[in-house]
Amino acid sequence: MVAENFTIFYDRDRWLRVLEEIAIALGKVGDPVEICLIGSAACIFGGMEGRTSIDLDVWNPNSSFDELELKHAVIKSGLLFDPKSEREPDTPYLQIVEPGIVQTGDFTSIPVKRMGRLHVTRPPYENIIASKLTRANLKDIQDIQFLMQAYRPEKSAIEKVIQTLPPSPREAATENLIYLEILK
Repeated sequence: MVAENFTIFYDRDRWLRVLEEIAIALGKVGDPVEICLIGSAACIFGGMEGRTSIDLDVWNPNSSFDELELKHAVIKSGLLFDPKSEREPDTPYLQIVEPGIVQTGDFTSIPVKRMGRLHVTRPPYENIIASKLTRANLKDIQDIQFLMQAYRPEKSAIEKVIQTLPPSPREAATENLIYLEILK
C-alpha cells in the first residue's frame, strides 16, 4: 500500500474555530490584539466556496500585538507561530508578514471579526487584488476572480493602489492588470 501525502488545509469554519481558540487563550485582560489578515484569508472569510489554506498571513504593519502573548495563544490553539525557516509538514501556521516580497500598498484596515480582545481586520479588497496581481499565480488569479465578482471593486481604485507599490511589484501588477479584463 502506498502512503498518501495529505496536507491539512483549513476552510472558513475551521479557521474561525482557530481564531476563537486564540481569542480564548488570550484571556479577557489586557490590550486589544489586532491582526490584519492578508492573502487567502480575504477569500476564505469573504465567502469563497471551497477556498482553503494551511496558513493565515498577518500583515505586521497594520497589526498591533505583543509577540510573546500572541505566540503563546497561537501555539495553544494548535498552530505553529511564524515559522521562518523549516516548518513541520502538514501543520497549519500563522505567519507574520513584513513588506518585501509581499506588497499591499497603504491602507486603513477593515474590521472582520472581534472576539474578546482579538480584533481581526483585513485590507480593502482593492489592496488585496493589487497585491495578488504582483505575483498572479493560479491561486491568485482564482482569488482575484472571486473578489472581482463578489465585491466589484473599481478597476481605477485597484490601479490607484498599484501606483503606491514599490517599482518592481508595481511593474508586475501593472502588466497583470490584463487579468481584470479577462476575468470579467
